[in-house]
Amino acid sequence: MNRLDRLTSILIQLQSKRLITAREIAGRFEVTNRTIYRDIQTLRLAGVPIGEEEGKGYFLVEGYRLPPVMFTTEEARALITTCKILNYHTEDSLKKNYESALLKIKAVLSPNDKEKLEFLDSRIGFQKSWAPTSLYLDSIQNSITESEKLKIKYQSRGEEQITERTIRPYAVYFSGAVWTTIGFCELRREIREFRLDRIKELKIQQTHFKPDKTFSIEHYLEERSKRLFLNP
Repeated sequence: MNRLDRLTSILIQLQSKRLITAREIAGRFEVTNRTIYRDIQTLRLAGVPIGEEEGKGYFLVEGYRLPPVMFTTEEARALITTCKILNYHTEDSLKKNYESALLKIKAVLSPNDKEKLEFLDSRIGFQKSWAPTSLYLDSIQNSITESEKLKIKYQSRGEEQITERTIRPYAVYFSGAVWTTIGFCELRREIREFRLDRIKELKIQQTHFKPDKTFSIEHYLEERSKRLFLNP
């Protein structure tokens, strides 16, 4: 990648997050931190208002926006393929939201690129295997970001009885077959896992909770894998 392309990509990356470190940017482009420092200075000299929080990272000053982003054909092909995969995915909210976003992306493509992508779309297929369905991923993600409690009706594995729980969702993860949310269960008074396909009803509560800033999804899943290995 030449330097001009990298500068443009750095601008897009800065707009994608509130704060981003030089190390993150350098890792993406496989260059040194020193190179990124020079690139940031070049962008500043060109008039781009890039701020910095000491020890935390860079940010674009509020109010600055890039013009509409143009996609390469390689990026568009990747998006089409992902959309095709999601058509066979069983989480309905994820599929619908992605399709809506993809329509907006297609709107900025040239007529020639659109025609090529429509042809490619007709030539990509996936053999659908059985998987349980779920509906609530988007609602749970919203609850995580807004720190809102959820009231759910949940059917545990191997049990016919459905229990009503109030949970404080911390995170979600995908196991390759189903989505699962990790959260504090007020009924059991501990952190529990809830498979989304076993949630029979979900209501977002108006009650907020204080998020646990110490919780790490990476650490949780690592410890979970260790437990499963020791107790198969």
